[in-house]
Amino acid sequence: MEASINKQTLSEQIYRILRNDILTQKIPSGTQLKLQTLRERFGVSHTPIREALTRLVEDDLVTYYSNVGVRVVELAEQDVHELFQLLGDLDCLALKYACGDSPCKDLVEELGEVIRRSDEAIADNDLDTWKEYSDMFHLVFYKYAGNSRLTAAARKLRAQVTLLTNTYQQFNQNRDVLSADHKSIYQSVASGNIEEAARRMRRHMDDNMHRAIAAMKNSRPLRKET
Repeated sequence: MEASINKQTLSEQIYRILRNDILTQKIPSGTQLKLQTLRERFGVSHTPIREALTRLVEDDLVTYYSNVGVRVVELAEQDVHELFQLLGDLDCLALKYACGDSPCKDLVEELGEVIRRSDEAIADNDLDTWKEYSDMFHLVFYKYAGNSRLTAAARKLRAQVTLLTNTYQQFNQNRDVLSADHKSIYQSVASGNIEEAARRMRRHMDDNMHRAIAAMKNSRPLRKET
């Protein structure tokens, strides 16, 4: 059965559908994406599919091999370490840039609202909405950091990190812990203890790295470096 596609925005819609399928592992890591198969799925020509795949390459969610074609990215344990270590560094930097010597009222209020809505999503058992607000908590700091290059660097990593966080965020106990982490970071920011907030952010990202590694090992063996 063909996917429902708006003919005015073929490339954008195909990109979003494939991106979501990869991030949620409906299309597993290592899968080869064949043009003909995708053409049959979406009922369109090769051109919008190629455009969508190019964007996925830019997101580092698929890799193009000249003699193989396009495959969904596979991550090794070292990749997981590097991704969370670097994004953790960037998140801490965004926090410090955003807060300066003292956080502004708007930043504190926006973080508080994100946490409130996150709690509502947990109470409603609405995982998708909770994920959005969990991500938004981190993005708020970039919004107030006022550094477009910092934001661009973090955006480059975020797709692969989302692929990893989806492996463990589905479990209720992890949702509770992650939400508690965000609240502790928020409380430190609201009280003006920026160094403590940055330390808690760093620990939060390190813990997420270990959760991602454990979840990946449980679902499939991690690819070994060669």
